Amino acid sequence: MSGTADEPSGVAADEPGRTGAQPGPQRIEIVELEAVHVAVIRSMVAAEDVPDFMSDALGMVAAALREAGVAPAGPPFARYFAMTADGLDVAAGFPVAEPFLGAGVVHPGELPAGPAAVAAFVGPYQGIETAWATLRHDIDALGRTRGDNPWEVYFIGPGSGVDEADWRTELVWPLGPVTAGR
Repeated sequence: MSGTADEPSGVAADEPGRTGAQPGPQRIEIVELEAVHVAVIRSMVAAEDVPDFMSDALGMVAAALREAGVAPAGPPFARYFAMTADGLDVAAGFPVAEPFLGAGVVHPGELPAGPAAVAAFVGPYQGIETAWATLRHDIDALGRTRGDNPWEVYFIGPGSGVDEADWRTELVWPLGPVTAGR
């Protein structure tokens, strides 16, 4: 279980995530994901430019989908590939029901199938790095290995008209095998 800033962190993989508008990271769930087709824009972005990239990329992906007559099949997301001296390698876009052929800078992709640790984060994005750190800790405490390229799903966020204290983001970290001794 991931605690809020005032609670200790623990682990509860078999309990569903807490709901409601409690701020901070929530309990984690271990789930089995199915592969999801996506339409994305991927770029190297300086850390300070990520909010602008996200806004621009999601707007461009939404426009490309509209132009192609394709509706998003879920909320927007961002997937993180690597942090280098050049910045953050990130993709932003939307899930789609069928493979998207691409249009200009918008490319098809896929969120992978397999086991993942999932946690909800409620609150402004300034606290999300703490939620990621808690999720990393909780995955390690479960004896699982962290896979590559985690992502965030934005259920309620900028442009929603909802106060940022009530924004809801889902953190998804693909998992590797259980480590020895567990």
